[in-house]
Amino acid sequence: MKYLLALSLLILATAWADAAEVQLRDGSVVVGTILSLADGEDLVVDTEYMDEVTIEWEAIEQIRGTQVVEVEFFDSRRVIGTVTFDDDGVSISGTDTVSVNPEDIFSISEVNETFRDALSVYTDLGTNIVRGNNQVTQLSFGAGIGYDTTKFETAVNGTIILNEQTATEDTKRTTLNANYTHKFRHGWQAIGLYQFESDEQQNLDGRSLFGGAVSKRLLNNRRHRVELFSGLAVNSEQFSGTPRNETLEGLLGARYRLRWGVDSDIQLTIFPSLEESDRVRTQLDASLSFDLLSDLDFKIIVYDRYDSQPPPGNDKNDTGLTLGLSWEY
Repeated sequence: MKYLLALSLLILATAWADAAEVQLRDGSVVVGTILSLADGEDLVVDTEYMDEVTIEWEAIEQIRGTQVVEVEFFDSRRVIGTVTFDDDGVSISGTDTVSVNPEDIFSISEVNETFRDALSVYTDLGTNIVRGNNQVTQLSFGAGIGYDTTKFETAVNGTIILNEQTATEDTKRTTLNANYTHKFRHGWQAIGLYQFESDEQQNLDGRSLFGGAVSKRLLNNRRHRVELFSGLAVNSEQFSGTPRNETLEGLLGARYRLRWGVDSDIQLTIFPSLEESDRVRTQLDASLSFDLLSDLDFKIIVYDRYDSQPPPGNDKNDTGLTLGLSWEY
């Protein structure tokens, strides 16, 4: 009787709730709950006794008994269901059963069953120190929050950059971005956005941008992602000593993402004025992120703002670079 009880306890210990069995090509087996698969590369499994285990996607022979997860393909389709991986490929069983090749899967994630599960939060802290004729200490503080579901995602983030200078007055640059993205099939998305920016160094008291756009994902694979977007925006801005000006602008842009040893994200947005024929503004934002720990990254952030018709005394380009740490939780 005691042997039967011991066997029952052993089975219960290994077959804990929502446990998946992942068999590798070398014959070893990992049992646990699937947390994520990012960029079609590394599957993260939460085990009972070894905490989180990261497994190369190409090293997996079979997967059985997963909990209900959300699977995104490289063609931007999303399916919710349980996953089975065997010699015939990958099957996702939900409302319908979908069969695909393993290389077609871009990501796997836990289904966000509660509001808290769908939230993601990050904070940034950076600094630059320059010593010369003008001693400058630059501090950067950033934070963001996102909410992601199968049909839409929304995010809000902000950054404050303080420039402490010995030769001139200290200056501050503030940015705030908010966007809502509704997901459609075949990589199409509808985007609503709001941006606020102020920059004492450029005598910009405030610029508010309200806009909408349609985007299309043209390329999406393990290494690269390319998106194009276009739309319209209303620009309401005020520089020191001038009245507030509101204009209608076009909105054209592209995003590029690279995942290959380093995480690189670049976005270029062009705002041609539809009321001032000679004026064009551009925004370039780029970041390089290097993994230090599981949730801690070292970041290099670059921005450039171009205005073909800046106010008197301002340069056409406003450029900055920040080195810092980013923590996601």
